[in-house]
Amino acid sequence: MNKDVIYIEPEDDITDVILKIENSKEKIVALVPPKKAGVFRSIVNIKLIAKAGVSSEKTVVLVTVDPSIVKLAATAKLPVTKDLQSAPAVPEVAEPIEPEDDTIEEELVEEEDGTVETEEDVKDLKPSKAEKAAAKEAEEEAEEAEEEDAEEEEEKKQKKPKKSMKLSGNKVLDWIKVHKKLSIFAGVAIVGLIGFLIWAFGFAPAVDITVAIKTDQKNFSENISFTDNLANENAKEGKFYLEQKKVENTQEVNFEATGQKNRGNKASGQVVAYTFFKGAGSVAINSGTVLTVNGLSFTTSENATLSWDGETDDACDNANQPSSLVRSGCQVSTKISVAAVEGGTKYNIGASNAWSSIADVVIYSDKAMGGGTDDIITVVQQADVEKAKNELTSAKEDEYKEKLYETIDDNYYVIDSTFEAKTDSATATPGVDEEVKSGTQPVLKATTTATVYVIDKVKLEEFIREKADLADDQKIYDVRDIYIENISEIKDGSTTKLKAQYFLGPKITESEVVDKIKGKGLGDAQREIRDIYGVSDVKIITSYPWVMSIPGDSNKVSVKFEVKDQDGHEIKEKDENSEENNNTEENKDNKSENKESDEKKKS
Repeated sequence: MNKDVIYIEPEDDITDVILKIENSKEKIVALVPPKKAGVFRSIVNIKLIAKAGVSSEKTVVLVTVDPSIVKLAATAKLPVTKDLQSAPAVPEVAEPIEPEDDTIEEELVEEEDGTVETEEDVKDLKPSKAEKAAAKEAEEEAEEAEEEDAEEEEEKKQKKPKKSMKLSGNKVLDWIKVHKKLSIFAGVAIVGLIGFLIWAFGFAPAVDITVAIKTDQKNFSENISFTDNLANENAKEGKFYLEQKKVENTQEVNFEATGQKNRGNKASGQVVAYTFFKGAGSVAINSGTVLTVNGLSFTTSENATLSWDGETDDACDNANQPSSLVRSGCQVSTKISVAAVEGGTKYNIGASNAWSSIADVVIYSDKAMGGGTDDIITVVQQADVEKAKNELTSAKEDEYKEKLYETIDDNYYVIDSTFEAKTDSATATPGVDEEVKSGTQPVLKATTTATVYVIDKVKLEEFIREKADLADDQKIYDVRDIYIENISEIKDGSTTKLKAQYFLGPKITESEVVDKIKGKGLGDAQREIRDIYGVSDVKIITSYPWVMSIPGDSNKVSVKFEVKDQDGHEIKEKDENSEENNNTEENKDNKSENKESDEKKKS
């Protein structure tokens, strides 16, 4: 057979208990008293509960192990059980308990037909009023006699005449006259008690509610595109502005010079240059023209011209043609001074016909080159500078990245694949082709520019929240692990894929929770909140032990949400409507306007 379990609140009186019994639809009604079970401390109340069960044709059972309540239930022959699973039974006691004394006020019982009976209608439950009044009057007369005897003894000791006190015949007024100090104290105590009760039940009640929410994790993947023009950004459609962040770093580093230079005397001499003319013509050889022989380079030290007017044979020196170079026509020749491009004894070479030609001009030397000496020094060469630049960039790349990322605040998502460090400006001391003194190292001073592209993280998260698959009663509490795949090309219109994880849970606010439970008992309030989708636990802490319901004033109800992911890690929810975020958006809008203005000025 089904039973109805009724939990009695501490503030419920006997009328509330009887109404709950009568309103129950089950034949068996189990009453569970609270810890401070004031209404169950009276034998009269217990008997009224038993009577209500009989009149409503229900079996009433008390679920308690409190010995005082069990004893009262035995007197009223009311069944008791220690828990809802155990069989109820009427307890046995040695002596029945009599109804309370005159401190018991008249109890009211509402019958099924709506009429109200007083304690006079249940005289078998307590002594008559006349008996109680007689006992009280006898006790008061005895107290007054004792007090008068004490006053007489005191007056005799002090030998002072006793003042007579006229009594009015009204016992209450006469008691107040006799006990003035006690009356004043009692009055103050009553006023204080009233004030305390007003404060305790009117102003003091407040509750702190902690609502635990467990979220579900989902994956996100959508195609997005980029633009290098802020005016063309459209975050709702997945088109984001690529902003470049950069920082310059100036470093000095020592490097090894591997070049060698012979600064000894340069070998010098003369070469013969000749050509053949079939008719009038002219060939010019400028000073500084490079001539080579056996891999060695010489430069001409003067200008020379070979020419023929086409008629005068005296200008031709065909007789001086080497036998191996005899040609027909007019041979015109001249001697040109040359010098080695650098010092060194290796340029001291003998006469040779292996010199390079210039167009149709043949070069040879009929005498040796001489005067070259050796003096080898170490110099910086361009390859040394380039190598030092590359090593500097490679060795310091992590440092450059760290410095650059420190300048980027949390409002931006960094596309790490676009990071780049370039060392463009570099100066070597000594310079290229300059001597490096013995015992010293050349120094390279270089400026490296580190760059990376970023995207507004707030706009990325807004796009994810907009595109995520959510029900009407769900919202996203956190977005994590945002990842943008490698961008093949940084340019306007380039596309890639945006991936992330988001955590969704119930769409609920503090005000909604408060409105749902205002004025309800703690147990009912807890059940109401637990029934909300996504709520895993509810804790309600009252300001004082006597607070047994949620205050009707919203200002006295504090609600805190504890949001956790599937692993139990706390999620700090971002308030999208907070003043701080609004200010951030305002600042970003202002920055955007300023950027657009600057771009217009530049264009």
